[in-house]
Amino acid sequence: MKRALAFAPYPLASQPAYARWLRAGAVVTGITIAGGFALRGLVEPRVSVVAVGGVVLYWSVAFITRVLRYRFNQHNAWSYAAATEQEQQAWWRQHRQTAGLIESVLLTAACSKPTQVSGLFVADLKPPTTVDSIEGKAIRLPQVLAQEPAMRERELAVLLALQWQVQCKAASWVQPEACYWQGTVEAWQAFAQQLKQCFPDACLPEQSEPWQGIRSLEAIIDSLHDAPADTRILCAGCHSSPIDNDRALAAGEAAVLWLLGPTGRTQFARGEWYAAEADSLEAVAARALSQGQMDTPAKVCVSFSQHEALDLTALKWNLKPCQDANFGSLGGLEGMVVQTLAAWYAEQNDTPCAWLAADPHHTLTLGIVQPND
Repeated sequence: MKRALAFAPYPLASQPAYARWLRAGAVVTGITIAGGFALRGLVEPRVSVVAVGGVVLYWSVAFITRVLRYRFNQHNAWSYAAATEQEQQAWWRQHRQTAGLIESVLLTAACSKPTQVSGLFVADLKPPTTVDSIEGKAIRLPQVLAQEPAMRERELAVLLALQWQVQCKAASWVQPEACYWQGTVEAWQAFAQQLKQCFPDACLPEQSEPWQGIRSLEAIIDSLHDAPADTRILCAGCHSSPIDNDRALAAGEAAVLWLLGPTGRTQFARGEWYAAEADSLEAVAARALSQGQMDTPAKVCVSFSQHEALDLTALKWNLKPCQDANFGSLGGLEGMVVQTLAAWYAEQNDTPCAWLAADPHHTLTLGIVQPND
């Protein structure tokens, strides 16, 4: 979990006991005057007056010094509180920044259109048919014909570019400022080559930035903050899990693409991460909601059951129905898929949607997608 700024309280001085100070001053002055009268035969009156004046002056200086010390302490405490409050507000403003999802493409056997996403949360939904083989079970896209996972991923990358062309017009092409890719270099090259054919103006780099889960999302949101409205960042990836009898889930496959900008149809909040040895899951969930500017959990949370070793009861989010049967094992692409589904649900139902996923660097990541009002 990202640690919010916390400041120690400013050490406060106690308020002067004014009544005690006045009584002490009166007593000391009275004793000095009485002593002057008692010793008037031995001490000149001028000396007695000077002594009384000196005592009063000393008390006055001590009293004023005490009062000023208290007042300066109060002023410093107020200034300290104002400065720390300003720092905390700036921290929250930064951590409540978002990235807009302008366009998105998702190719899976269970859901490939935004209008299909609500069906994933129907109790009697029939999951995609699995392909049974000697090696195990798999959920496959029928359009992909190759057998080896690496070749399937290349075909998925080509299909991803073609589907993006279908969904948007070539005239709307805007060169992205940066490109992130989840998958192999060969699959990226296949995607870039096909995209060049679909959009002649496209000029993607030979090597993209590797997608690093929530770290990449954080970096993208940072770069989009105060960026021009036409700034675009491309994030995409594809994955085809190898079939394995030892795996509890069927081997899944998917391809996903985001075109991000400062604002979009939906807004990705930064999200939070959970480290089992260092964080409270309840506190992490509360922080994720706060970053999404929500007081209560979203009605729907898109998730897989890759976290059976974790006790998620403290999360208090609606994690059902689980999407394992609909998508199978998606490897490193799981996070992008659940975030895409959450964005589609938020857009289709005009309500916030939560997501929970594995991450390459953290035990668990979670966040909120908000519809753009």
